Amino acid sequence: MNDDVRFGQGMPNEAAAPSRSAVSDRPTADASDYSGPGVEAEIRVGGPRAAADAGGPRSGVGGPPDEGGDGYVTLYTARAFSTDGAGRVTTEDGVLDLPVKAPRELGGPGGAPNPEQLLAAAYATCFHNSLALVAGREGVSTADCIVETAVELRKRGKHDDYAIGVEVVVSLPGVDRDLAGRLVRRAHEHCPYSKALRGNLQVGARLA
Repeated sequence: MNDDVRFGQGMPNEAAAPSRSAVSDRPTADASDYSGPGVEAEIRVGGPRAAADAGGPRSGVGGPPDEGGDGYVTLYTARAFSTDGAGRVTTEDGVLDLPVKAPRELGGPGGAPNPEQLLAAAYATCFHNSLALVAGREGVSTADCIVETAVELRKRGKHDDYAIGVEVVVSLPGVDRDLAGRLVRRAHEHCPYSKALRGNLQVGARLA
């Protein structure tokens, strides 16, 4: 069944973000709840590599709870590097090694992945994993599910005031409209990428 249910920042039926207390009562991580290639997003001066250079741990697997006291335990740390004047991106383990070029729509040469595409791919995968998790708890198969993400680069005025907008479109063939809508909303609440981005940009999620 193809039904439209849209929600996100600024939308009337937006799913509320879980309260801090709702996630801070768990002193240890439950690997079965892992739902994608990220658990928590953080931007800070120095970052994890600086901590490693200062003698801190480079791998977050099985690491201690975050010093902020929020109860999270790091399950996995992915580390990527932008080099060659932002023309190449690699991961620490070498599994990902890609040229990066601006799309033709932005005056670039195209012909290679761009940051917006990489974000779209990562978000789609993470959201899909979250949906599979919450759907599985309801006994709903996501074998035929398709998660599409659209990442928009936006600009306001003549100055360098840029923003990102994201829309997630979920296709759940054969699933009842109300149930499918509830599953998408729960996945949006659960997805680590959704939680990291919520409040910082416009995110919409709907059934196809």
